[in-house]
Amino acid sequence: MPHNHEAKFIGVAPLNLASAEHISFLINDKYFDECLKTQAGALVCSKKTAELLYGQTKSILLVSQNPHAAVAKISQFFFKPKHPFSGISHQAMIDETAEIHPTATIFPFVFVGPGAKVGAQTVVYSGCFIGATSSVGADCLLYPNVVIREGCTVGDRCIFNPGSVIGGDGFGFAATEKENVKIPQIGGVQIANDVEIGANTTIDRGAMADTKVGSQTKIDNLVMIAHNVVIGEFCFIAAQTGIAGSANIGDRVIMGGQVGVAGHLKIGNKSILTAQSGISKNIPEGQMWGGSPARPFKEHALSLVALNKLAKSNKKSS
Repeated sequence: MPHNHEAKFIGVAPLNLASAEHISFLINDKYFDECLKTQAGALVCSKKTAELLYGQTKSILLVSQNPHAAVAKISQFFFKPKHPFSGISHQAMIDETAEIHPTATIFPFVFVGPGAKVGAQTVVYSGCFIGATSSVGADCLLYPNVVIREGCTVGDRCIFNPGSVIGGDGFGFAATEKENVKIPQIGGVQIANDVEIGANTTIDRGAMADTKVGSQTKIDNLVMIAHNVVIGEFCFIAAQTGIAGSANIGDRVIMGGQVGVAGHLKIGNKSILTAQSGISKNIPEGQMWGGSPARPFKEHALSLVALNKLAKSNKKSS
């Protein structure tokens, strides 16, 4: 609908809370009726929604093929991280052989080891540890108490939430009758560009080769990734998931919460593993699996229906 006035906005807000100074959005069609009542000055929506709303709303309609992504980018414009410190603190412990870009921010009580590198515009909060020869790229953000141990590589624009540990020792031991002999974990961790790691997530270093996480992959809180795991690009891994050693996760894989993946398995590209799935075999490309042990999701759903019917039948007979 035509608008001749100049609109000014102060931020993004949900439909029910937005004022004329806010941009709102419709991602889920079940909230369509809220669009008719919202006070938002502008509304990000699909072409189909815009056609339905035309003439029924005072909001400026901003049409997008992907409203979810569009509103995310608009939000980034309005809400940029603000850090309570800038510069390189004299209270940080930085080895003389470390390379810190002059535009980086290093908070007090950070440790940066020998030969380590921190890139341009990267922000490292208090309590962080960056080990010897590790490299952190440009425009990264390390929140408090992040550990990046020695020999790890981080790309650009990565975010590490508080308490995440990159490069801890893998769970590698050789058992004898008298002792469990520790296997030195001499690999590292490679994290590509635009990766986000959740709070208290751990990514173990490789036993000999590196553990790897591909670009644009997003990992939630409390996830455990074991040694020599390889994770592809554009993956989503939800909280409390555990991936055992040497598993290979393809590109654009989605894992719900509390998924368990056994070691040395291959998860195909674009697979979906529903919450609490127990993965004990390779998953073909593009399939959805669920249950424990996991099976194709339709089979899993049918088995749940059958169990429910059996339980009701037994209840009636008793």
